[in-house]
Amino acid sequence: MNITVIITQLIQLFLMLFLGYFLCKRGIFDRHTNQKMTKLCLTVTTPCLVLSSVLQQTGERNYSLIAFTFAIAIVYYIVMPFIGWLICKLLRLPRQSHGLYMFMAVFENIGFMGIPLINAIYGGEGVLYTAIFNICFNLAAFGYGPVMLNIGTGRTSKPDLKDVLSPGTILSVFTIVVYLSGLKLPGVLTGVISSVGAVTSPMAMMLTGAALALVDIRTVFTDRHVYPFLAVRQLIFPLIIFPLFALVIKDPVLLGVVFILTIMPCASNSVLFATNYNNDESLAARTVFISTLCSLITIPALVMFCLV
Repeated sequence: MNITVIITQLIQLFLMLFLGYFLCKRGIFDRHTNQKMTKLCLTVTTPCLVLSSVLQQTGERNYSLIAFTFAIAIVYYIVMPFIGWLICKLLRLPRQSHGLYMFMAVFENIGFMGIPLINAIYGGEGVLYTAIFNICFNLAAFGYGPVMLNIGTGRTSKPDLKDVLSPGTILSVFTIVVYLSGLKLPGVLTGVISSVGAVTSPMAMMLTGAALALVDIRTVFTDRHVYPFLAVRQLIFPLIIFPLFALVIKDPVLLGVVFILTIMPCASNSVLFATNYNNDESLAARTVFISTLCSLITIPALVMFCLV
């Protein structure tokens, strides 16, 4: 794997992020625009990118590897809440924020950073594996995510089936069906899907930058609990888990995809979930901001150390 390619792609993604930050500061983006475009990106362009990656693939389909990828993703999202709980206990994080920290430990930025980066490094095959993780991500986030967020707060909530079966989840499932069945779509339709999916990377990164522009910078770097949490989540934990991944996953592309997804920054939808379920959205925004900033260093460093 060429580390220069990864660093170049990360720099390009972050330049798009800073463009979104600048546009928001100039008033071209605002909170209302961000919400609308985020919904467009999550429900239309990202699923089109994933579907396009499958439609462009040729050759024999590896059904056993797809099943294995599903198994890895399912186990990952079953085990990670316990890892998140352990991190909260070991770092003695504030009890009322345990649920939010657990959520941010479990869910990484697959959609807005993971898919564009994986697409740049591994192409369609990598995006297909990422789509499988994205299905399990959505099922877990909307399934046990609301329950998790209330840990330590004394409140309770139940998952909403409408959220679990989101358009992104349904289209991701359809993508897997297309892959397994070998279904071919007309060339005109394939071209449209490819063109719509191609706008995902710049749109996603600009929206991430625009969202970060709405955070009060004066309060971002003052929370002393965020730094040890991110050090464990984005540096120590990946170094511990990588030997296990390498022992279990023999396919080099799948190993790279799974590892890179685990070192993504905290999911940007942590802020949306915190707002929707009456948690500390300010803490979520601060952590996502610093996490995204740190990933510019941690992602290439960990990839160089573990995958190159």
